[in-house]
Amino acid sequence: MSYTNVELIRHHLVSAFPTAEQVVNQALYFKGDDYLPFFNGAIDGSVLKVKTLKSNSLSRSSITLGSSPVSVAASPIAPGSVVVASDSSMGTLYVENTDYAIDYSVGTIAVKSGGSLSVGQAVTVWYQTFATYTDGADYQVRVDSGEIKRVVSGEIIDGETVFLDYSPIYDSFNDDVLNNAVAEANSLVEQEVDPDGQFGADRTLQAAATQRALAIVCRTAAARELSSRRGEDRTALAWMKLSDQYAAGSEQLLNRFRPPAQGPSAPVHS
Repeated sequence: MSYTNVELIRHHLVSAFPTAEQVVNQALYFKGDDYLPFFNGAIDGSVLKVKTLKSNSLSRSSITLGSSPVSVAASPIAPGSVVVASDSSMGTLYVENTDYAIDYSVGTIAVKSGGSLSVGQAVTVWYQTFATYTDGADYQVRVDSGEIKRVVSGEIIDGETVFLDYSPIYDSFNDDVLNNAVAEANSLVEQEVDPDGQFGADRTLQAAATQRALAIVCRTAAARELSSRRGEDRTALAWMKLSDQYAAGSEQLLNRFRPPAQGPSAPVHS
């Protein structure tokens, strides 16, 4: 019996699910010429950066700090390479995350409240920048599956390690995933509370089946995250928490259709 459907699931996916999270400096080792997975799912290809460190030398910029982040470099900055001082002689050195914060992906610096730096102050910044490779010329990417390969005629060589910045797209569940979740949820609801099909048109059962399907989709997302090459479980745990919430909501609704539990019988005198 059908209690929920893909259209209902998609509505919740659009309105309630996280859409993206920025991944920065994920290392990828190129071996061979075939596509390599770096994320087990879809990504936003418009923000993908493939980077390398081509030089150990530091660049230097003199800037004036502002109330909003100020650009230090036109290229992404290598983490841990930044030194901020009061002048080019390093008269006073400032501390990252105490006095200032660096957005390494876009190369900006921001003043931290309560630190030793202030808006309008001039500072000198030393940093190391990444060089970025070119899509199509140096590498090719499959955005729907999170796979990348080097172009043999490009600058990336076999055996090179690069660093990736990208945004995963977590709400890109294909029809197979959604159809399977709907079919499983409908089957479970029917077996648990409606084997005779007497409640098929009930809106509460529809909501219960929808939440059960969403719980299944969330578990799928968690498994996908754990099987990716990112080596992080924070996002997978978030998906599992969502799955548990949807499963609990479904169970609460289904309890309305279960018969009351029978208590122990009173002892009978023989």
